[in-house]
Amino acid sequence: MKAYISDPEDLKQDSTYQEIWDNMIINFLAESLDVVNDNVWVISLGDAFARQYDLYATSDGHSALLHRCLGMLLQKVDDRIYVREKIDLMCRHSSMSIPVNRLGLAQGIGLVAASHLDTVLEKLKNILENAGQSALQRFLSFFSFREKVEDVDDTYAALALMYGYAARYAPSTVIEARINALVGTDMLGRFLHVQHPTAKQAVITAIDLLGRAVISAAEIGISFPLQRRDQLLEYVLTLMGRDQSDDLVDFSIELLQTQTVALSACTTLVSIEPRLPMETRNRVMKATLGFFALPTEPSNIVESLITNLIILLGAILLTSGEDGRSRAEQLLHILRQLDPYVSASAEHQRRRGCVAVHEVLVKFRNLCSGGFGASGSYPTLSLKHIDQGGPRGSSSLPSAFVLPNRDSLSLGERIMAYLPRCADTDDEVRKVAIQIIALFFNISLSLPKQKTSANDIDLESSYGALSSLEDIVSIIRRASVDQIEVFHRVVSSVCILLSKDELVVLLHSCTLAACDKVKQSADGSIQAIIVFIIRRGKDLREADVLRTTQSLLSSAIALTDKHSRQEVLNAISCLAENTNHIVVFDEVLFVAGRDICTKDITRIRGGWAIQDVFYVFSQHKVLATLFLEYILSILHKEPVATNDSEKGEINSESSADDCILQATMFALNAFLRGGGKVGKQAVEQSYPSVLSALILKLGGLHGLAELGRNELLR
Repeated sequence: MKAYISDPEDLKQDSTYQEIWDNMIINFLAESLDVVNDNVWVISLGDAFARQYDLYATSDGHSALLHRCLGMLLQKVDDRIYVREKIDLMCRHSSMSIPVNRLGLAQGIGLVAASHLDTVLEKLKNILENAGQSALQRFLSFFSFREKVEDVDDTYAALALMYGYAARYAPSTVIEARINALVGTDMLGRFLHVQHPTAKQAVITAIDLLGRAVISAAEIGISFPLQRRDQLLEYVLTLMGRDQSDDLVDFSIELLQTQTVALSACTTLVSIEPRLPMETRNRVMKATLGFFALPTEPSNIVESLITNLIILLGAILLTSGEDGRSRAEQLLHILRQLDPYVSASAEHQRRRGCVAVHEVLVKFRNLCSGGFGASGSYPTLSLKHIDQGGPRGSSSLPSAFVLPNRDSLSLGERIMAYLPRCADTDDEVRKVAIQIIALFFNISLSLPKQKTSANDIDLESSYGALSSLEDIVSIIRRASVDQIEVFHRVVSSVCILLSKDELVVLLHSCTLAACDKVKQSADGSIQAIIVFIIRRGKDLREADVLRTTQSLLSSAIALTDKHSRQEVLNAISCLAENTNHIVVFDEVLFVAGRDICTKDITRIRGGWAIQDVFYVFSQHKVLATLFLEYILSILHKEPVATNDSEKGEINSESSADDCILQATMFALNAFLRGGGKVGKQAVEQSYPSVLSALILKLGGLHGLAELGRNELLR
């Protein structure tokens, strides 16, 4: 203690020094009482402490330490009558309206409960009954004085804290029955109607303390599930929200503080048995994830709240699911819920989202390296609940059963979600995103692969690429480096590390990345897609090419920025050049036909994207000739929809063919008008074919003139 206070200037820098010093005094007192070990002396010291109360005004916050000192002393006394008298004295000399005094009293009563739990609970029950009689006063006070509302709030807040600390300090050997009785009688439900933020914080803290008491018992081998745990979580979420009727004062800062305390309590509650059901998990996440969108100020409170929220997400991951596969499902659920923040337009939201993803992934990696208990035992947090080698123990099970497999990580989808952030405008976001991608592949290479797809991963190349990624991570932590060069290296490594199936999924899910809210990120994503197609296009089957074309066309249609759209069009050209161009052309023409028959393409905002695709094909050195040949082949084979002489109808198949034919004519027009030098050269080389095809089609369409359908003829 002397060493701790030897440098007063240093202590001024530490905001928690008073709390640490008070704890030292209590520990010093506890050891002194043990050393003296004389009941008469302890009683006389207790009387001396009791006389000290007269030196304090009722409202003086410093009496909080006196409550704790007397509480520690009563813990050592066997005389129940003496203990009861002194508890009454403590309550009489406490101003419950002052939070620090209220907390000191609760901690003092809690210390007494370590040896006299039943005496304390009896006293608290009496106070609660008296407080209950004030319920009518609370109702009437809405029509008279607000002070009475606060009086009841203060009493309930103090009571809740006293119950909480009584549970926290009580012996773990008897705590289960007492906690079950407390929760079972729904005593805490009576405290839900408090209105003042500090009172809400006190009730939430009490619930948190109950959970911590369960964790402490589990740490010494006395494990039991907390009854009505989900109901307690519901209480915390209720107290965390803002009352619709709360128009007393604007409690914005106090509300944030309440929410910070509530997130800590949620973490405690989800960390204990019983296992968190999916509905409760979803309810907790729905109520809390919105905090990622909070403004940056007041920074100290908001940062603390966000930290608590990230810790909560880690706890949900660790204590949900029963084996590796179900934990991987939990991981993906959490990460997908974070996606809106990872890709938000606000920088601070993207930073928070990426940091949260990274922290949750670190937790998952630790689970993978530590192994998953097949019975769902909790491997980390402060819970040391371990399956004691029973028939469901995990030690005898093969690792493939306990660990998730690589495919359960949905790597392709996840990497595409974080790749845009590696090209972000914010330096911190870029660094964390690269770490996320490195972490994903680090985890994936340690997991078993399904036999059907294990052969398409070259382990030597993969470890080399992972090593390169981890080098990038260490470099960007130490020094500032060329952003473009770093991004290219990341893309090159990812290109090697993805399996065929993962690459396919990545390309299928590229639309959001290509349309990212940050233009620099969107452009970077498209460049990455082009690299993947050039280097790995040969791995794509026809169905994969089709779906990738659909995704890229969706991106082109969604983008109105000319430069970004042009980049996507280049990616479509690249796909046609490096894979099966017929599949790409077919899909482009199908979408063109659908648009022509269902939309007014002259009124589309930003222009019709498919027309731009036709222009790009006609100006491409390799694709121009191929696309022209393709158009001519369609002209030769497509029939024309005409009226059925008997029914007077056009069937749907003929109608679809008609749309394709209109699209083909539109494509040829675009080719002839917008192909530039490359397109002109392609037409000149195939001039007889183009002219004869048009003349033959014109002859084939003469029947439409009689029907008044002249658009195609024109």
